[in-house]
Amino acid sequence: MPPEYKTKEVSRLLADDYSQKILVSTYSSPMSAQKLSRICQIPIAACYRRIHELEEAGLIGVDREKEVYKGRKVRLYKCKLRSATIRFNNGKFAVRYDTEPENGDTFEMPVVIPQPPGEAQ
Repeated sequence: MPPEYKTKEVSRLLADDYSQKILVSTYSSPMSAQKLSRICQIPIAACYRRIHELEEAGLIGVDREKEVYKGRKVRLYKCKLRSATIRFNNGKFAVRYDTEPENGDTFEMPVVIPQPPGEAQ
């Protein structure tokens, strides 16, 4: 995914109510999409859509799969976001966030939200 897209996507996701609910709910313990939909009061289709977007951005991941019935498995999602800040300075927004990748290292991604085309610098 191009860096500009990721920058805009991460800032949009961090500001989104559904995404915030999913990130907060999965911070302490992994949860299935169905459970997230129920406890966060998010329609199931929107919940799956947000989970997919959060996964693409690296803010949430599959912690494990759990067998629920005759071989049917359910994915349990866990928040990978450890901290995030959005700043506005000198006419520009900057997003900084830390995630915890699979290997346990901390990843810090400072990004600057690009100015819309055609606007004076």
